[in-house]
Amino acid sequence: MAGASARAVDAICSLPHQSPAAPRPKRRAATLPAPSLRLPCKQTTSIGNRRYAGRKYVAEERGAPLSSYIEDYCARVRQGGANAVIAHPVVVDSDGTYVMSYVPFEHVNATARLVLVSTTPGHMHVRLAAELTEALLRAHAPGRIVQLENKRQIELGGPLVRPNLIRMLDHFGIPSLVGAERATVLWEDGFHLLQPLALLPQATMRRGLAFDGTLEALLAIPMLRRAFETQFIERLTRVRDDALYLALGRTAWAGLCHAAQTGVIGPGQLLGMMPVPARAGSMVRYFLGEISAAKLSPRDPVRHRTGWLDAARRELLENVRRHRQAQSGAATGVTTAAA
Repeated sequence: MAGASARAVDAICSLPHQSPAAPRPKRRAATLPAPSLRLPCKQTTSIGNRRYAGRKYVAEERGAPLSSYIEDYCARVRQGGANAVIAHPVVVDSDGTYVMSYVPFEHVNATARLVLVSTTPGHMHVRLAAELTEALLRAHAPGRIVQLENKRQIELGGPLVRPNLIRMLDHFGIPSLVGAERATVLWEDGFHLLQPLALLPQATMRRGLAFDGTLEALLAIPMLRRAFETQFIERLTRVRDDALYLALGRTAWAGLCHAAQTGVIGPGQLLGMMPVPARAGSMVRYFLGEISAAKLSPRDPVRHRTGWLDAARRELLENVRRHRQAQSGAATGVTTAAA
């Protein structure tokens, strides 16, 4: 958030103002053959007859702007501590079935070279964000820092998510594609290279459980579809044009396929997908080749997922190889075509 919007956030939280950094110009995406997209995108459906106008798509959000939600959020945390918004979250929208609770994850790194896409934050994110926000407000951090640090520390964070995510990123050598030595750097000094995003940016839950359906199911629910269009898609347009995109889970992958098919991002920017790192059990171990299908327990549900996991691994390895080859060719001044 920059300019007037950033000043508004700082004022909303009644904290000291810091001048925003000047926006950096976007770079045109490097020419690279599009990936084969062999991974199934069956969940992808068109949103009516709408076609996005390239990188210029902007949609209006229903109801109050998100700046008003952080105002309420900060006020509640200041008055009652983290427990005030853990017990009674700031509700952004509700349709009688699903409830969207506010989390301060709006920060966008316009210079990000790697975008990690999940489906939605959950109850754990609501709790961790509230606790971090309380600590930041006690330290008199400005409003934009509240948003930035929640983005860095909490989204795709926590002991159930970050360790497996880091393991997978390092295993496939993804950090080196964006100029980072290892994955942990992306959440430290190299955070400007990373942009976590979610198809449903607010914590979207039904009876206390986070939304875990397909993209098709998401688009069939007006409230969820509206959030996908007006928040997720719009935020994609604020990331640099040559960023690489990696999905966490099949629903996130379907969302990225949709964005590529409608021209919001380029097909050549898609790296592929990895399993959701928070999932318990042996899925991440299987994806990393640490356990074979033959050694999985007969009752292990991963036995029924080896097909798409194997396809995702092959696609990711191939796309990482292609991007590394293209970068090597660009560095030496030689044009390299994908095999």
